[in-house]
Amino acid sequence: MKFKPDTLANVHEQMAVIKAQSTGSFFTNYFREEMVGPQILSAATDRSVLLANAEHNFFRLYFFTTDLADLQQILRDVDLPGNVVAGYLTKATDKAVDENVAAAFQKSGFDHIATYRRMISYQLPPQRPNPALEYAIAADVDELYEGLFQTFNKYTEHLPTKNRLHGYVENRWVIVNRQASRILGAVCFQLQGQRVYYNYLYNLSRNALDFLRLQNNFYGVTHERGVRAGFLWINETNPPRCAA
Repeated sequence: MKFKPDTLANVHEQMAVIKAQSTGSFFTNYFREEMVGPQILSAATDRSVLLANAEHNFFRLYFFTTDLADLQQILRDVDLPGNVVAGYLTKATDKAVDENVAAAFQKSGFDHIATYRRMISYQLPPQRPNPALEYAIAADVDELYEGLFQTFNKYTEHLPTKNRLHGYVENRWVIVNRQASRILGAVCFQLQGQRVYYNYLYNLSRNALDFLRLQNNFYGVTHERGVRAGFLWINETNPPRCAA
């Protein structure tokens, strides 16, 4: 079985048909999130759909299935288009199901890379920005992009495209630590109503005070904008880094 070029609209239709024909539950890691790259590939059976999106220099894999045994079989049979990475959102209440999904991938030759845990706060610290507060500008996008890829794992941490990063900058969602015309650290976040999504924090200066200034300004800016709740994902395999 081979992946074929496809469109998101067609993939959505295939998923809807499979769901309609099933009398049971379904399993998926696809929630119609924005695709990073324009190339869409798909492969399908009567009970499962695989969606691959070209992201940077690898493919991110999404699945929709009503039969985990069928998912395991299609993962074994399909010719992968290159390096492929798949993630799956787990719930403490569905431990048995989560283990079965993980087993389907592992028995198909996939290796476990990392486990992330979501952290939520409903009482962000009421800080005030310090004089070091500086927002990124459009001319910083290339340097920010390089800093993110230097710091984070591109396979697991859903790094933004330059276009998406430019949108963060336009919304004043990127705070930087600039020294001698170089960006040595940044906080990237997204405001979603009265919540903030804490995407990335990196500090290339290795100076703890620089880290604290970035952190303080993040809390100060969110407090000024009336935001009191926020969440982030922690890489439990490599705890010091925070990412979306």
